[in-house]
Amino acid sequence: MSKNKDKKKKEREKRVAQKKLADAAKRREVAKLNEESGAGIPRSRKVMTAGVKQIAKPQGNTSKPTVAHRRTGG
Repeated sequence: MSKNKDKKKKEREKRVAQKKLADAAKRREVAKLNEESGAGIPRSRKVMTAGVKQIAKPQGNTSKPTVAHRRTGG
């Protein structure tokens, strides 16, 4: 039975490795396409717009509780 387990384990490792390689290849292709499509835009502008998009996301309720709330402990 241990041979079966070892065989299954090796097969699973192979599958996982192949999946990782395929995912990495897809990411490289997407990055390459993004680079080519954004060739006309300077890098500094890309960085600025990416930062603004992250900051512009609405935050949750960030209002502070009142003093009375803190004093009651609830």
